[in-house]
Amino acid sequence: MGLKQVIYVSEKTDFSDASLTNIYDVSQQNNSGESITGCLLIGSNSYLQVLEGPEHSVNKLYSKINNDRRHKKVTKLRDELIEERMFSSWSMKFSPFNNLEWSNKDFETGNFLNIKPDQATRIFEKIKDLIS
Repeated sequence: MGLKQVIYVSEKTDFSDASLTNIYDVSQQNNSGESITGCLLIGSNSYLQVLEGPEHSVNKLYSKINNDRRHKKVTKLRDELIEERMFSSWSMKFSPFNNLEWSNKDFETGNFLNIKPDQATRIFEKIKDLIS
């Protein structure tokens, strides 16, 4: 079975710390069992996430996210088969948006809602380079 990568952006509906803690705990617990890795950027009003893993598992998780009430306006930016993972050792890395330097004013404020697919890919490549 091939590996798949999905990058999506969504608007936050719940800004509480409890919601973020729950997302983190559930992701850590469930993703490793499904062989899913990736990275979630937590912005001020939005999430930007890359999911990687077996095609069936990634599709199933993306469907769950799309129906999760903590997200709205879920928009898929990338959906492709890949040869190797960007974040092979992270069952799900969470990173606040303000840990990176941004060249885009919206990104500086944690607003990823208008991001283009190529911009999103470059962001995750930059994170990968920082951890390598």
